[in-house]
Amino acid sequence: MDDLDLRAAKIRLLCTDIDGVLTTGLLHYGAEPGHTKAFHVRDGAAIKMLQQAGIPVAFISGLDAGATVNRAKDLGVVDCFAGHLEKKPILDRLCAKYGLAYDQVAHLGDDLPDLPLLRRVGLACCPSDAVAEVKAACHWVAPVPGGHGLLRVVAERILKAQGHWTDIVTKYEA
Repeated sequence: MDDLDLRAAKIRLLCTDIDGVLTTGLLHYGAEPGHTKAFHVRDGAAIKMLQQAGIPVAFISGLDAGATVNRAKDLGVVDCFAGHLEKKPILDRLCAKYGLAYDQVAHLGDDLPDLPLLRRVGLACCPSDAVAEVKAACHWVAPVPGGHGLLRVVAERILKAQGHWTDIVTKYEA
């Protein structure tokens, strides 16, 4: 196992930003108030895989958006924090809730508000199109841009490192 896999093997909670990570970061506006977002279906499947493996997922987003809350509900993500630019207090709250140390947490982020979390967690990941400061703070710059299945790629790495991947794949081979 390399260092990245050793880090992934310890993960018991995955936290993720939304805009620029689970979405491309583009907000679609029309004549009506509000905006829409597009989420990648593979990220949703990966969230379900993590949950089935006993690894909860938390959304921590600076933008307070109904689309984020709705996606969380659809996926059974009970820890959804939308409209929180100060993300470290949320991380501390989640660690206390689940009885975890920082090194048992992974975070996916793409921009400066994610730095306080990325500099603390055991597995810091970002998309290939993250800002330079975030890339420098991460253990892994994943080979996909935000909104294109980033969480799926990271989840697969975690699940493989923890020995869950073969069981997951076997379910679909029957």
